[in-house]
Amino acid sequence: MENLYGVGKIAYPLLCEENYSLNYNRSRCKKMRDALGARGESLFHLLMTPFPLGGSPIFKPQFLGNKWQYLDFIVELVGADSYIPYFFVQVKTTRQGYTKKENRLKVKVEEESVIGIASYPAPTYIVGIDEIQEVGYLVSANGENLKSLSSLSTKFPINKDNRQILWDEVNNFWSQYKNKNLASQFSDQQSR
Repeated sequence: MENLYGVGKIAYPLLCEENYSLNYNRSRCKKMRDALGARGESLFHLLMTPFPLGGSPIFKPQFLGNKWQYLDFIVELVGADSYIPYFFVQVKTTRQGYTKKENRLKVKVEEESVIGIASYPAPTYIVGIDEIQEVGYLVSANGENLKSLSSLSTKFPINKDNRQILWDEVNNFWSQYKNKNLASQFSDQQSR
């Protein structure tokens, strides 16, 4: 029996991931991986923007598009003082579940990507999305000696408490810069 995607029942849950070999053509596998990635990005946006009772979201995520090599989102903090703190995120989505030993999410992040993400002089994070359970986990990528990852810690789920901790962490990082302006060589002297 074929499913919505025209392939056997087992193919959609595994989405042609690298460690499972089925005889599919490459374009079908790529489309399925792209669909999984797009769904993970949407889930990240939803997880970061719940409407608390009587309030509004504390984050404003903006997808950067496929042209950015290491980053998927810039996320602004809502409700900061007179400046707009932000952070960057790379989203990795999987349907492979968790490791047996430490209950880590099975996602892969190559060393080049980890180094690339950490090279931004701003708070940066890797988010792993479990597409099946529709949950996400956050890990710092701010140069803490990370190498490549074959799995991601589930210690920091994207939930109300961790969203607030993240907001405070990023706001505290940028607060040291709030009163510093760039003395640009390109300033318009007539507009002063």
